Amino acid sequence: MSSIPLEISETKLTRLAAEWIAGAIGQAAIAIDATVGNGYDTLFLAHAVGPSGQVIGFDVQKAALKNASELLRFTGMIDRVRLILGCHSGIEDYLRNGRPVQVAMFNLGYLPRGDRSIVTRAATTLAAIDGLLRHVSIGGRVTILSYRGHITGPEEYDEIKRYLESARDVFVREIASQFDSEIAPRLFLLEKRAGLER
Repeated sequence: MSSIPLEISETKLTRLAAEWIAGAIGQAAIAIDATVGNGYDTLFLAHAVGPSGQVIGFDVQKAALKNASELLRFTGMIDRVRLILGCHSGIEDYLRNGRPVQVAMFNLGYLPRGDRSIVTRAATTLAAIDGLLRHVSIGGRVTILSYRGHITGPEEYDEIKRYLESARDVFVREIASQFDSEIAPRLFLLEKRAGLER
C-alpha cells in the first residue's frame, strides 16, 4: 500500500473519491453506498449507474434514510436505489445474486448534523469491507474516507489500514489531507485486480 500525503483539502478528498469511482462505473452497474448519511454519495452513484443500474445503500439511522429518500425523490433517482435500514456489516447478505459490484463508497464517522454519538466502528466496518471485496468485479473500485476526529475514528482508521495492508488482489493507495494531523481524514482508494503481487 502506498501512502501519499498530497496537498489536498478535506473537500477535495471527497471530490477525489468521486473521480476515482467515476473512472470505473458505467450504465447498468451495481453500486454500493455503505454509509448513506444524507444521501449525496447515493445520489452521485444513482446518476452514474443510469436507469438500468442499481445502488444499494446502508445506514443504521432512520433519519439518514429519510433525508436521503427525500433527496432521491426530489431528483427523480429513487427508483434506482434500494435503501437498507441496517448495519453495513451485513452487506454481503444483499450481494448473493451473482451480479458483481462495480463500485462502492464508504464515508465513515457520524451523520452530519445528526447524533454524533452514533458512529461507525472498526469491527462492523471491517466486516463490511471484507464481505464487499469478495463481490467486487476485477477493475472495480472502492473508496473509504476515514474521519479520525470522532471517538472511535482513530481505532477504526488503524484497523482499516492494517486490514488493507494484508488484502490480496487489491491495489490500495492512501491519501492524506493538506493539513494532516492525527485527527485529519484519510482517503483510501482501492481497485480490485486479478493476481496482484503485494
